[in-house]
Amino acid sequence: MSRSGRWHPPRDPLVWGVIGVYLALAVTYSYVMELGYAPDETSRHYPYVRWLAEQRCLPPPTTVPGYGALELHPPLYYFLLTPVYALARSYGDRVALRALRWTSPFLVLVAVVLWFAIIRRACADDRRLSLFAFALTAWWPNLFVDAGALNNDVGAIVASAALLYLVCVRHCETRSLASAAWWGGVVGLGALAKSSLLTGGVPVVAVALAWQHGPRFFADRKFWARAIVAGLVCASVCGWWYLRNLLLQGALIPVPRGYSLIPPGLSKLDALMAGLVWPLLGRAINGLWVSVFAGAVWFPDWSHPVVYGFLRALTVLGVLGVGTGLYRLMRGRVRLSNTPAAAIILPAVGFGALYLSAIWVSVFVHAGVYQGGRYLMVFLPGLTIPLALGLKQVLPRRAQAGCMIATALAVFALNGLAWYHLLTYWNPYVLRTGGPFQ
Repeated sequence: MSRSGRWHPPRDPLVWGVIGVYLALAVTYSYVMELGYAPDETSRHYPYVRWLAEQRCLPPPTTVPGYGALELHPPLYYFLLTPVYALARSYGDRVALRALRWTSPFLVLVAVVLWFAIIRRACADDRRLSLFAFALTAWWPNLFVDAGALNNDVGAIVASAALLYLVCVRHCETRSLASAAWWGGVVGLGALAKSSLLTGGVPVVAVALAWQHGPRFFADRKFWARAIVAGLVCASVCGWWYLRNLLLQGALIPVPRGYSLIPPGLSKLDALMAGLVWPLLGRAINGLWVSVFAGAVWFPDWSHPVVYGFLRALTVLGVLGVGTGLYRLMRGRVRLSNTPAAAIILPAVGFGALYLSAIWVSVFVHAGVYQGGRYLMVFLPGLTIPLALGLKQVLPRRAQAGCMIATALAVFALNGLAWYHLLTYWNPYVLRTGGPFQ
């Protein structure tokens, strides 16, 4: 705190400490995870960069021998990494992949800094609460499956952070056509990195526009003008790619059909009426909850009762706290201005849209996505901000500081447990079954 009593985060050593710990964790993860065995690292992400650098054209809409299935992902993230590959490829594939991995901690660092600005708004510039929410976000174990590896989720994370920064901080009270154009442009660029930016970003922009124009937004001509501008700019940036998908693969966003537990030929309505959907829905909800904290194989089996007991208690307290806060808000016991409310709600909209999308895919398209909590990291503050605010509502006032510190340190410690399991189980397993990446 300064002498005037105002908090100046750039001068706060704890802010820099949280960022420094994030960077140390991300870089360490890039070496702890066996090279080439992060999710889809050598089946899609590395070959995609190599294809663009060597062939200098977009990949064809079919699997390429020697390169893998490249047709599923938009090209922007991979295109931006081609100079790194070009500089390192003469030293061999291991060095080139290591160099590409090294970009992820620093790209996600940009998102972490932008997230902090959003967290400050959501926490009404409360230093203790902001630091707590920031530490939860920056040290979240599953974040490092992206921040420590080569993965196109990195591009989506940076784009979503930029979008949330614009709608929650920079343009929070700006109702101009230019602000809508910026929002649409960022969503478009993000959608050229990964299609999840359309899934989560479009609802964020829609809710942000409605929020700014009030309860009767639909009667405001400027709302519709801004919505049209945002849509046109987004389409002008990324529409060509999704039109290409439609022409070549028959869908704007082609989802690879994996193993579905619904029999082929059975419609979604028939599956629902036959009672097949409900068990899959329950498994998707629980599986995504489990895997949102860390990957499915990231904690040793013997630790699960303690780890998931702690995380279950944390989740229950967070949900109770959010409910308590909403009750107090409705009863007028607390007040919330538009600025922090937008910074709480809009990230949650993006996170919720991705969560519902993952449930749908898990139930009807690819059952394996029920363990896909890592896909939700694109809008991670939409989870951690409500969690931090909810815990504040239910924790005793005198114990709040101690409980926040203990919770943040426990989340940090989960990373160490994940390292242990990666080094003692996962890395030996993949080396034994697949050998080292060459």
